Amino acid sequence: MKKTIQFTIKGNPEDIYGNPVPYVRVVGRALWLPGAKKYHAWKSYVRRCFYKGYPEFVMCDGKQILLDDQPLTTTASEKARMDIKIFWMNGLHADPDNVFKGIADALFKNDKFLDGSFESDYAPDSKGRVEISITINA
Repeated sequence: MKKTIQFTIKGNPEDIYGNPVPYVRVVGRALWLPGAKKYHAWKSYVRRCFYKGYPEFVMCDGKQILLDDQPLTTTASEKARMDIKIFWMNGLHADPDNVFKGIADALFKNDKFLDGSFESDYAPDSKGRVEISITINA
């Protein structure tokens, strides 16, 4: 059975109208650098936006999960597809594929079987946001 999840991430944790935050590879001592802290705040923000629209994912298999846990997973038998549309606030923005990766990291425990696409454009209202559509069992 297919399930479709759709929600919007407005701006970022520091600016509701700002651009989305891209993926940052964080290992070792880099965990404490400002870029890593900003990226971890972004992932928490993405999950909060997700849970706001889908509070039923706070309960998983009858037990409550932490809001900092990734709510979704993929397996060989349960694949998922995530399509995102990025609206940039201005011309100072990240690569769209890095925004896709950051959102996937925030939402999926295992994104090995995650397919998807991304597209981007400048927001006519200058309000940065990401519109997300996830299909489970795609």
